[in-house]
Amino acid sequence: MNKDALRRVYLDRRTALTPDEFVVLQDRLIKQVVQVDWGKYKMIHIFLPIAGFKEVDTLVMIQYLHKEYPELQLCVPRTNFKARQMEHVRFEIESSILKKNRLGIPEPIQGELIPDEQIDLVFVPLLAFDKKGNRVGYGKGFYDRFLAQCRPNTQKMGLSFFGPIDEISDVDPWDVKLDSCICPDQIWTF
Repeated sequence: MNKDALRRVYLDRRTALTPDEFVVLQDRLIKQVVQVDWGKYKMIHIFLPIAGFKEVDTLVMIQYLHKEYPELQLCVPRTNFKARQMEHVRFEIESSILKKNRLGIPEPIQGELIPDEQIDLVFVPLLAFDKKGNRVGYGKGFYDRFLAQCRPNTQKMGLSFFGPIDEISDVDPWDVKLDSCICPDQIWTF
């Protein structure tokens, strides 16, 4: 299946989740998150969820990471639509002030900017992924452009309520593969 079809299918599938189904999948995914040793990372980039699209609630993950790994630093994206790029702003759970951008994505209104090369792991939003680590995002290319600027050893980890498909039929040369993806039933590695 191609990316456009996958976007439609998986966005529909995710937005069709009932509140109870969403909570069950979120809880199971968090059980996978707590199995990982996050202490080996210093700076993690984590996206903030678009609630209307029923994305994984990364705010729950942020609270967990803050409590269990207080030395771990987090940054979150802020979109520069004019430049078609993202900035990475240090996230302080007690003091960061968020405001929704024009797409409904919560973003920090101020804070220290973090250079791409300081980021050890990126949680990547997605709609679908395949068994080779290719992903389908929302189609604007923000994460592919950002990931191309990261260090080669920066880990790229997806978060998905659904397991992988066999293959994405129209992978582009500029698409950046995932290293792993956390799902409710297991963590996939590529």
